[in-house]
Amino acid sequence: MVSDYVLTEHDCRLTRRPEDPVGLGSYNMDSHNCSRFVKIENGRARLLNEGDVQVAPAGPYGISYRSLVPRRGECENLFVPVCLSASHIAYGSVRMEPVFMVLGESVAIAASRALDEKCAVQDIDLAQLRRQLRDAGQALEPSTS
Repeated sequence: MVSDYVLTEHDCRLTRRPEDPVGLGSYNMDSHNCSRFVKIENGRARLLNEGDVQVAPAGPYGISYRSLVPRRGECENLFVPVCLSASHIAYGSVRMEPVFMVLGESVAIAASRALDEKCAVQDIDLAQLRRQLRDAGQALEPSTS
């Protein structure tokens, strides 16, 4: 899914910050080996891995509500907290179970709001959603303590 907001390495590196975060991620941007090959050096065969990436984020980063819903006009009643709109490297960070639980709670509350407001998921009142998430104990910005 490509949404109005695509989570990227810029979010993980904190060089871009969404104005509508509904949860935080913080795991390494990682991608496991994508291939193995045999390299012969000095008559000896060595098995090598290729394609491993391990990059730490700059700190906890916000995950945009818009990355969890399709673009307006594509589908008005769908949340995608697991296969969210993200680049490959950002998804390597966001794909952790604790983040999925955070996003699952966020979209459950958002779904309730959409039903109460009788509106498309793209049209819910995000300020009210964020207040409700905070009241439920959801961290929306990194702690400064």
